[in-house]
Amino acid sequence: VDDENSEMIVMHEPDEYARATLPVHFGAGLFAGSIHGLGSTFFEWHSNNLPKFGIINTFHHSVAHSLLFGTYEGTKRIIIHQVHSFDDETNYYGAAYLTAFGLAGGIAGQIQHVASHYTEQWLGLSDSTLRLSVRSAAAPTLRPVLLAFLSSAIGFVAFEYGKKFTT
Repeated sequence: VDDENSEMIVMHEPDEYARATLPVHFGAGLFAGSIHGLGSTFFEWHSNNLPKFGIINTFHHSVAHSLLFGTYEGTKRIIIHQVHSFDDETNYYGAAYLTAFGLAGGIAGQIQHVASHYTEQWLGLSDSTLRLSVRSAAAPTLRPVLLAFLSSAIGFVAFEYGKKFTT
């Protein structure tokens, strides 16, 4: 319910994920990114500076996943608040929700891609010498950013419909 003194509050949320606060979603992304970063450290082995690489790689993935999870949920809530087409009787998401999931997922995927692109350069992960450097980074090209939209949109639509099987 909206009024001039409060933020958007959706009264009926269909599952536990949607009821969690946005900081919880950003935190879940931070945790998932940490696990991803630590795990990928062993596959992207840099034996001469593994501890430093592991910390930087983990930070890089943590930032990206936090933005992905939090941005998705925040964008989804804004869009869903505008369309509000959940059918309580059938427990079915209509076409408007499908569009909201896809649009929010695509936007979040693009934000994650751009953030990953810049943090990779700023942290020096893209070259063989690992160093922290806040240097001017080259902007990402358009094609990968557009592809990030499509793949994340599909992924989050699958996530939303798949979680109906687990909740």
